[in-house]
Amino acid sequence: MSCRYEESTYTKTFVTNNSSHLLELIPYYQGMSSNVDIKNVAPNSTLEILNNNNRGKGTGYSYAVYLIPFDSLYVVYDDTDSCVYYRENSNGTNPKSIKYDSIRSIYNVSNYVRKITQEDKRSISNEYTFTFTEQDYLDAKK
Repeated sequence: MSCRYEESTYTKTFVTNNSSHLLELIPYYQGMSSNVDIKNVAPNSTLEILNNNNRGKGTGYSYAVYLIPFDSLYVVYDDTDSCVYYRENSNGTNPKSIKYDSIRSIYNVSNYVRKITQEDKRSISNEYTFTFTEQDYLDAKK
């Protein structure tokens, strides 16, 4: 009997902050946030916010998937201006909300740049990057 080799997927997710403002990512579920899940990204920098390894070979588990249990994500710039990203399109009237189907939604994995950094017969390594821009800050400031 021969050994059976498992396939694996290694994934990293990065958030790039191309604005000149400190940003804080605060996931919420039913009005509550968890200090463990809050991430701060310095101005003009990139932060690795998720790193995982899964069985099977595939596209991996990005931050967009990680956020699914949370109903919203607040992004706060310089502890002052903010906007909210929603997991689903809602009928809310918040003018600073970013809906799931927006090209700026951090919940939508289509808005991430995916790069395969290594691949062989039984494994794959992926990197996902979501980029916040100065325009995102200006939209939150309105």
